Amino acid sequence: GFAFRPVAGLREAYGSITAGLMERSVEAKLMLLAALAGEHLFLLGAPGTAKSLVARRLSTVCSGAFFERLLTRFSVPEEIFGPLSLQALEQDELRRKTQGYLPECDVAFIDEIFKANSSILNTLLMILNDRLFDNGELRTRVPLWCVVAASNELPDSDELDALYDRFLLRRCVQRISPEAVPGFLRLALDTETPDDTGGAGDADVEGVLSAQASADLRERARRVEFPDSLLQIVAELREYLAEEAEPPYRVSDRRLAKAVRLVRVAAAAVG
Repeated sequence: GFAFRPVAGLREAYGSITAGLMERSVEAKLMLLAALAGEHLFLLGAPGTAKSLVARRLSTVCSGAFFERLLTRFSVPEEIFGPLSLQALEQDELRRKTQGYLPECDVAFIDEIFKANSSILNTLLMILNDRLFDNGELRTRVPLWCVVAASNELPDSDELDALYDRFLLRRCVQRISPEAVPGFLRLALDTETPDDTGGAGDADVEGVLSAQASADLRERARRVEFPDSLLQIVAELREYLAEEAEPPYRVSDRRLAKAVRLVRVAAAAVG
């Protein structure tokens, strides 16, 4: 028979992401699940709620090239996808030098993602959804397997709604609860210089998650039995969200299908 086993290093990776933080357990677990499932995570919250701090720690526990960028209304494609190649321009070709930029990274953190303008959006959508990048006349597959994005605001246009839809996992990051504030302040006093990379000094967790580990897990997850009774609950939840929730929320067929596969991956991840 086939024996399920938890993903190696998962508990250690979780400990590294949450080290020195209060009430960020759910965010850490969702980030790990996004990486394991090859999906993307969006974090919404007010400034100062450690969204960026948590997201950067993904670079510690994931192997491969890491890319990070803070977007503004004035961000240009060169900041995300790389500068135009002067050598290519001499040959009348419009091609970018992508090394060190999003098209050649494995894991990424994009802060203030809804500041993305129309010159960036279409290419970003293709990378997030299809893992493809058009570089001049050449369409290439990108190695990207997980993006964490953060914002202080929700999208305010149809264009940005399409970008928002690419994030299967979403989390509203709240401020520290009143009862946790004394512990938070004690932690702040005991940690004079906060480490933005979390447990980066722990060699045991560096690169424990990889694109190959994610692919292997998704393959193993196909053997997880998903009972009909649970599928029925998911179907009823979708109906409830559309008809009884305030405000109503309609889950698309694509999103629903991805959601049940995500549940299956989560089950396989913990054995």
